[in-house]
Amino acid sequence: MTEDFRVKDVLSLCVDWNSVSSSQATVEQFVDAVDSGKDPFEDRRSTKRKPAMIDVIAVPLDAEHKPCGDAFLALTRDISRGGIAILCTEEIKAPYLLLRLEMARYRMMQAIVRVIRQRSFYQFTEVSAAFVMNDEPKGSAASGKAPATRGRERAKSKPRRRRSKRTVASGKASRRA
Repeated sequence: MTEDFRVKDVLSLCVDWNSVSSSQATVEQFVDAVDSGKDPFEDRRSTKRKPAMIDVIAVPLDAEHKPCGDAFLALTRDISRGGIAILCTEEIKAPYLLLRLEMARYRMMQAIVRVIRQRSFYQFTEVSAAFVMNDEPKGSAASGKAPATRGRERAKSKPRRRRSKRTVASGKASRRA
């Protein structure tokens, strides 16, 4: 290859910077279109993950959602209405990624995701990320913090009702809080 042709430059040209935000409906439509079999492993997440292998062009973004690195190729591992897991050969240092996913039948989605965690194995890095919705309050997406109620955390955040215990004292049933 010649010096003036860089794959990363070509990948950046594939991204449509005019449609980088996504709505909940856009994400749901794309995830519903992912054709996958039934997941044999039960999942405790609030939204069901669908195993999928879709080519992804990823662009690192800073906290203001501006590009802060070169585009790279990745592959989805699974996707849900709340987030996505991708496999790549890059170590991610940016708090956000712009992902461009394309499937057969000309289905395409571009979405910004917030990097939650990453783990390395062999030469690959698995990145877990949550979709940033443009209908979320601005503070939760821009601050890098997860929304207050998500998935299993939602159940934990609800106050529990105290159950009274019944004891038998001298033949009478009494309640103890």
